[in-house]
Amino acid sequence: MARRICSHVIDLDRDGRPRHEYLMTAKLLIRTLEPSDAQSYRDLRLEALRANPEAFGSSYEEEAPQSLETVRARIPASGPNAIFGAFADGRLVGMAGFAVYDRKKALHKGLMWGVYVQAEWRGNGLGRELVQRVIERASQHVIILEAAVGLSNDSARRTYHALGFKPYGIERKALRIGDVFYDEELLFIEFENA
Repeated sequence: MARRICSHVIDLDRDGRPRHEYLMTAKLLIRTLEPSDAQSYRDLRLEALRANPEAFGSSYEEEAPQSLETVRARIPASGPNAIFGAFADGRLVGMAGFAVYDRKKALHKGLMWGVYVQAEWRGNGLGRELVQRVIERASQHVIILEAAVGLSNDSARRTYHALGFKPYGIERKALRIGDVFYDEELLFIEFENA
């Protein structure tokens, strides 16, 4: 599904009325990533790890040395697991992953992971749409969808709560970057008809 997205008003006249309505307009498409998207995915993932290290369990230093083939192999080609990508005029600008746990006793649960939208595309509902895609996918394959979000990430927490995620705990000192610790809110959605 493609749609056009426009940014916010950039210029006002003396009376506060908009002179220019949009900074830019882009054709937006959200779809499941394929192994052929490996280079774009790798570039965006490394950008995310650099820009917001507190939002990810992995680090730039761990993932930067990985080969393109390793990254390509991590992109699910089939099955329930998926990485969704938001494309603006053909360029990957956002992502969100879904994975079913692989332990026999936890096959009824899945995890939303790796949610990121480039800074210039935030505030347009892209993050919400990506998370919604993960929720829709998860509802077809698991009973419980889990997620974790940094306690200081108010925007993401509001989005997740609005889409039905419920908090079930706080993991204190979930991540450590240098001498700074970051707490995470643990969230879940339970699907009745999975």
